[in-house]
Amino acid sequence: MLRALYGRLPEEVRRCLRPLNFADEMASFLPGGARERVHATTEASRRIARLARVRYPLRRLEGLGRGDAGRLVCLVATDDLSARYWKTTLFAAEPDERVLATIPAARIPQMAARLAPDADLSLWQMSWPICALVRGARVPSWLPLWLATDRALDAVISGERSGRAARKNDIRRVQRLGLAVRITTDPVDYDAFRRRLYEPYVQRRFGDLRVALPPHAFHHARRHGCLLLLEHAGRPVGGAVIERWGNDPRVLVFGVDPDASLPAGAILEACYYHAVRFAVERRFPRLSLGTCRPVLTDGVLRYKRKWGAAVGAPSTWDAFLLRYRNTAGVRATLTEVPLVLELGDGRLAALAGAHGDAGDDLGGHLRRLDAPGLVDLACLVDERVTISAPIAARHATIRVVPPGEVWPAEFAA
Repeated sequence: MLRALYGRLPEEVRRCLRPLNFADEMASFLPGGARERVHATTEASRRIARLARVRYPLRRLEGLGRGDAGRLVCLVATDDLSARYWKTTLFAAEPDERVLATIPAARIPQMAARLAPDADLSLWQMSWPICALVRGARVPSWLPLWLATDRALDAVISGERSGRAARKNDIRRVQRLGLAVRITTDPVDYDAFRRRLYEPYVQRRFGDLRVALPPHAFHHARRHGCLLLLEHAGRPVGGAVIERWGNDPRVLVFGVDPDASLPAGAILEACYYHAVRFAVERRFPRLSLGTCRPVLTDGVLRYKRKWGAAVGAPSTWDAFLLRYRNTAGVRATLTEVPLVLELGDGRLAALAGAHGDAGDDLGGHLRRLDAPGLVDLACLVDERVTISAPIAARHATIRVVPPGEVWPAEFAA
């Protein structure tokens, strides 16, 4: 009888019957700082409670790596979603996959030290509190991107010289759309946005790599922000959920109607433009444009960078140990897939390769990868690459890593 009664309860009520979920729900009514602290406490409690149960399949992936250097062997000990991401990111075609073992989360550092020499490159997922206990550099699971909005809107849009013309063209295209902007906190609007704009958009954009937010995240965000709806002929075609988190606003999600008569890309540009305009007009010094994967050539990162966003210090519950050997396959892969590294104390670096044509124009290659927020940009080069003069970049210090060497040294397999 109790089970039947439980099944009749609304989903949100059932969710709040769990004590930590109930604490999160109550925290969503608190002001920013207190809300953050309670949320961090409940999430830490969840992770400690399930740490002993968390296990990651150790997958051996072998196939054609990105670039043109041929065979690449990787070990990936992660959850299923991360494994799918790294498999499609590191390899040019579907690799051969074999599950070698299942590793308890608490033993990831020891197993990485023992098994990493068996592969060209390996990634080992560390969940909190393991990632907090292990010292040294790592690959963050997600990167935040921040846009300074403490200037006039025109100055924000102009931003850095790189990409300025493209941004101005985007704005002109947005203005020609003739969209009406409506700011709302109505629960009905939030629910319609989630079902009609957000969920179809992330499904079509990211497929089986999507990380979709649950309904309660929208309810919590509504209590600390607003929904920007972009309407065409009286019908919502796009929008952005903006949430106050601590002292700063952040774009929690964007949504675009995949069946709108207007181009989806133009609607997304309009979402970004009006989110930036919202932050500028309300005199917020900076705006979070959300997060992206820790790869400098990631499409989401490059799109947000186009709007002038800088990479920020990660604050995530998971990270990856990276171990690699400086082989031709790794250099070719990192040429196409340069990784962002967290060095500690909020410092970020990038690890790239310069294989093939990239090595012929090493300075140009590295300057194209350089990004605000990076303190170092290390590049693995082939034997044939010669450097006649130091290479300077605008943001990061360039480090050239010759064959046979590994940077940072602790990443050596």
